[in-house]
This record gives sequence, structure tokens and C-alpha cells, in this order.
Amino acid sequence: MSYDASATWSGFNYQGKIALYHTLCLINEKLNEDVNFEFSDYELILENHEDFDIKGPNGFESFHQVKAINKTAFSTYENALFAMLLQLDTPENAAVIGYLHTWKPLRWTGGNSFKEKLRGIVHKIILDNTDNLANSYIQKAFTEDTIVDKKVKIIRQAKNQDARLVDVEDVLGVVTGIHDAVQPEAVVERIKLYDYGGVLACSIDDIDQKVKGKISTLHDVLDIASNEDSENKIFCSLLAKLDENIILKHSNLNDGDESPISISEILSIVVDSNIRDSDNAYLASSFKLQFIDAFERYLDDDELCSPDDAEAYLNSVSNLNAAMKVLLELSALDLWAYFKNLNPHLHLDADSAIMNAQHINLPNLRQYLFRIFSDMNSDKFCNSYQKRVVHYFNKNKCYLPTAIAKDSKKTLVRSIMENGNAIRSLYEVSAMITGDENAPEIERFSDEYTKLANVDIEKYYEIEPQLDKEKITQVSRNIRLIRGSTAMEEINDA
Repeated sequence: MSYDASATWSGFNYQGKIALYHTLCLINEKLNEDVNFEFSDYELILENHEDFDIKGPNGFESFHQVKAINKTAFSTYENALFAMLLQLDTPENAAVIGYLHTWKPLRWTGGNSFKEKLRGIVHKIILDNTDNLANSYIQKAFTEDTIVDKKVKIIRQAKNQDARLVDVEDVLGVVTGIHDAVQPEAVVERIKLYDYGGVLACSIDDIDQKVKGKISTLHDVLDIASNEDSENKIFCSLLAKLDENIILKHSNLNDGDESPISISEILSIVVDSNIRDSDNAYLASSFKLQFIDAFERYLDDDELCSPDDAEAYLNSVSNLNAAMKVLLELSALDLWAYFKNLNPHLHLDADSAIMNAQHINLPNLRQYLFRIFSDMNSDKFCNSYQKRVVHYFNKNKCYLPTAIAKDSKKTLVRSIMENGNAIRSLYEVSAMITGDENAPEIERFSDEYTKLANVDIEKYYEIEPQLDKEKITQVSRNIRLIRGSTAMEEINDA
């Protein structure tokens, strides 16, 4: 198994959509050849050799590495391609095609072809072994050093999976063979940049419509009545199917199970009229889709998240990973419960609010909440699944990250006090954090609350148990609203 990125993606994000797009392309291709084609021996496998694999009746057919990075330089992708070169060179993968999917087309100077650039990757390894004979990437792969270059880790992983790689000379022989091979089945001939209709990349802005377009095309092939609403519901249902699989896969990360998704099952969702006519599951799935879309747009926004920070996240070495590992692995309904607690200033108790939430506060996630997760010390991060809340701890103080933005103290206090959800989410919280550095800080929530004579607690909490009603005064007495920079200073001082 290659590097597992299941902690950095869900079925609803870019990787999941790309997996769906390719799978639907495959289904369309087979049905155009034979409308009665039998898919029972075809499987989509997430997070196995690469981000996703396609397996057919005779074994694996293709491995797909998906890089959601806002960078175009070829060098950014060299490590991923080096790992794929070693993986596809093994005897058991000699017929497998490898694909690299990117947000933006790769660029490099000079007139070298992509195939020549692939040869260049292993040529660097060969030269490094010549120039640094005692301390090369290959040599280090056979040491116990823990602080090593990514290429060393890739070689170590390859030798653990490839019985041919017994010693340094074996590894050097394999990479030299990759470099020198010219036959049609050579590994450099089997790795390709994925072609999206003449463009060797697919932007985050285009992938949703491309997947829906393939759903529409498939409906035409099968003579199924289709419209935009039904395509949206099928799109979300397909993403939810992948999401369930990746959540299950991550919870059983060490059992070695491929956990395949039958392509027949994917096709059955596309043609299921009950899915096309449903509403309840669609609402929750649609919300998670929009939540993750906001996160991906945060990663792609250089002003909010630098390309280096985005890449650090994808390599699981950033503060952001602690929070997003939790949130991306939640089911759609669980994510909605967490979202409510991250927004104590919004009244989102009614189920019907799911659709409204997609338009109310998702931009604030990108502008403020994700930035809090990026900045705050991940060592202080804590998740309470039972309470459906994520927070940070400093000694006995609990800090709740929120999507609260700039507003008047009066408006913020009123909206929080009128929100029944605030009783449960804020009772043990010492401070709410806003990522908006222009937002006001409230040192004593109760001082502001006492100025709001027109807020009738009994009116808003009349159906709550008496114990919960008593808690609200404790919340108002103890809670603060502070900026992210203030929270960082307090937490880092611990």
C-alpha cells in the first residue's frame, strides 16, 4: 500500500470526485461498446496502491495519483511520480497504467517530453548514488536514520514491497533499468498525465460539472429521463457512497483489506429512480459537499493559505491536519452536528436549516475557521465525538474555534444567547475563538448580556430541561470571545 492520504480527504472532495469521474468514463466507454456490458468483475478501490485503483477481471488495470496542490512546477510532483515509477516497475504491476491527476497543468522549462522528464527523475537518483556513494538516497534507505529525505522513504517503502530490492545494488539496478528501458511496455511509457478532453488537468472549479456531465451522458446511453435536479442528487449519492467507504477504510486502516466498491454498485446508483426522487439524504450530502468545497477553495486561495501550507497539509505535517482529519472523516449528519457547534451565533436547530446553512456561513469557514485550524497548535487540539465538538485546551481552559466574523458586541451576544444550541456547545467552554482579527473581543460575556434587556431566555429555552436552563446563566457569566491571535498567545504559553 502506498502513502495513505485517507486522513486528508473524504469521498466528497477533489480526490473522490476525480475517482468518480474516471469510473463514470470507464462505464460510459464500456456501455458504448456493449450496452449490456457486465461490470461484476470491475472494482474501484480507494487508498490502495494510489489514491484510487481500478481492478478488472484480470487484476489491476490502473493506479491513479491525485494531487490537489495549487502548484504547476514539475518538481512539486517528482516524489509522487518516483513512487509510482518504482511501483509500476514491479513484475505484478507490469501491465498497469499509472495516471497523475492535477488541478493545474504541469509546466517545465526546456523541450523535454513528459516521458523524458520521468527518466530524469530516476537519472537524478542514479547520479546522486555516484556523487554521494556513502550517503546517497539509496544508501540511506538501508540505514536506520529517521530524519531522511522523502525519496529515501519512497525507496524504503519500495524495498519492503518488492522482493527484488535486497541491497543497494538491486535498487540501483532497478532504477537504471527504468531509465534505460525503451520497449513499448516500459514503465515510463505507462505513466501518463490524465487527459480531460484535451486538457492535462482539471481545476477545482470544473470537476463537479464534469462528473455531472458524465452522469447525464450515461443517462442518455441508457435512455433514462434526466434533469439537473436528479443529476445533483445522484452526484451527491455517489460521493456519499465513496465517503462511507473511505470512513470505513480509515477506521480499519491496519487490516489490509482493499474494501473495494463494485462498479456495478456505482452504476446501480446512477440508474436508481428512488435516489433521483429522494430529498433527505441529499440535503445532508449536499451540505458536506459544500463544506468540503469551502475547504478546498481555502487550500487553493494563495491569500488565505500559501501553496507551501497547502502542500504541508497534504503531507500531513500541518496544524490543519489535526482538525480536518476529524471533520473529513465524519458522516454527513455528524458533520452537520459539528458545524452547528462551530457556529454558536447561528440558529441552526431545525433540520430545514441544512440547506440555508450552505448560503449563510460557509464563506466564513474559508475566511476564518480554517485559518484558526491552520494557526493553532495542533498539540492542544481535542475532539469530543460524544458532544460533537472540536476544541483546544490550555490547562483547565477550553477554547472553541468558531466561524464567527466581525459584528457588534450587541449583535453577537444576542444571536448566541438566542441560540438554544449554545447551551450544549458552550457550557464548558472558556472562550470562543474568532479568526477575524477585526472582530471585537468580549472579556466578560455576562457584562454584555446584561445590557440586552429584550432577550428573554424563557422564550428561547421554554422546551429545554430545567437543568439546561440553569446552565445558560453560567455560560453567560464565564464565556469570552477572543481573536485567534489572542488564543494562540494564551495556549502557547501553557
